[in-house]
This record gives sequence, C-alpha cells and structure tokens, in this order.
Amino acid sequence: MEGQAGRVVVFDAYAWCEYVVDGPHAETVAQALQSAYQALTPASALAEVREALERHQVEPSVIKDIMEFIRARSQVVNIDVDVAEKAGEVNFQMKKRAKGWGMLDSFVYAVALLKKGWVLTGDTHFRDLANVIYIGE
Repeated sequence: MEGQAGRVVVFDAYAWCEYVVDGPHAETVAQALQSAYQALTPASALAEVREALERHQVEPSVIKDIMEFIRARSQVVNIDVDVAEKAGEVNFQMKKRAKGWGMLDSFVYAVALLKKGWVLTGDTHFRDLANVIYIGE
C-alpha cells in the first residue's frame, strides 16, 4: 500500500472477502482502509460479497455484521446514471480485451474512473489495468 495514502480506493468484492476471512492479503486491505482518503464500495460489490457469504453458508447474524461493517467503513456508491453509462462503455471496451470480463467488473472500474480512484482487488481481470492495486497471486 505504499504510495497509496490519501487516495480514493474502490474496494471490490475480492478485497472485502479477503479481509473478512483474514486471507493472505487481509493486512493490505486493512492498510488501505486506514490510509485511503476515501474508501468506496460499489453497491454491485456488496451484492457479490453477500452472495459469497451465502454460498459459504455463513451464519445470517455474521452476514449481517459483515455487511454493516462494510457500510460503516466505506461509502457505498450506488449505480446511478453516470455509473451505469460509464460501466456500459467500460464493458464494451473490456470485452474486446479480457476473456471473462463481466458487467459487475465494469461497475467497479467505472466507479474508480469516475471518482479518480484506485481499485483494490485480486480479480485477475484487473491485473494489468491502470489505477489498480492488485493483491492477487
């Protein structure tokens, strides 16, 4: 996270899941939370986190606590007209370049572009993109 202090950081589902399960890159996510000027989470990423927790049969009370934690530690960015249009543009361009790129990826990247931020992720689709802090293997 060196050099990222004071920046807008967009947390995707991968980053949040890494943090809540105390994965190998959880400390990097924690540092980003502490040092970011503004921590943002696209609403679409909340849906992905929730789905992952449900898929892993996490207790409902724990799911509730995790979702509340994410909302308390970051500003949730809803999908408004600007985000939707930018995501459509991103999706069109990225589908030409990245196999498996999806619309949810586009929402995350669109938020980062519009907010002039960095995406924190371990999703391989983002690995070589500008303004990405890649925490994957």
